[in-house]
Amino acid sequence: MNKAAFSVVVAGAVVIGLAFRLGWLDLRPMHHDEANQAVRFGQLLETGEYRYDRNDHHGPTLYYLTLPVAWARGQATLASLDETTMRVVPALFGAGFILLLPLMTRGLGRGAVAAAMLLASLSPALTYYSRFYIQEPVLLVFIVGFLIAAGRYAAGGGVTAVVGAGVCAGLALATKETAAPILLAVV
Repeated sequence: MNKAAFSVVVAGAVVIGLAFRLGWLDLRPMHHDEANQAVRFGQLLETGEYRYDRNDHHGPTLYYLTLPVAWARGQATLASLDETTMRVVPALFGAGFILLLPLMTRGLGRGAVAAAMLLASLSPALTYYSRFYIQEPVLLVFIVGFLIAAGRYAAGGGVTAVVGAGVCAGLALATKETAAPILLAVV
């Protein structure tokens, strides 16, 4: 596949992925897990404090990433939040996963990456879960980012690859505890 065709597929996959993930985020009511996450975020929004409870909740990454969205939409209390505010961060991360795939072109080739991007942009499961206020879309981006950076380091990459892997690993762990066994499986 030549560069021009690859560029068209990349742009198309991103547009499709964004359209499927960002459209009509307020179409359905909040799922019980989303509502639980929203209450945790509302506490951070209203008080400026987040307290991690390893027995009951996940890390603060999703909540802190949602703060600028709420501020930009003029929402300062839990009661003022809506589904769109809550779901836009996971939706953007769901589309962000598609944008990570071109970073694998050197190892997989343009054809394989183009196919993966199109399939990911159209994937019912990836689209569905990217439209929930849950940690998994954010976790996916950080885990895949870690894998890409670790792969680049293994292929002779330098400090940038190591720092990238470290940042992604740290953010994955700060997002959800289940990142630990995934990261350990790579090592």
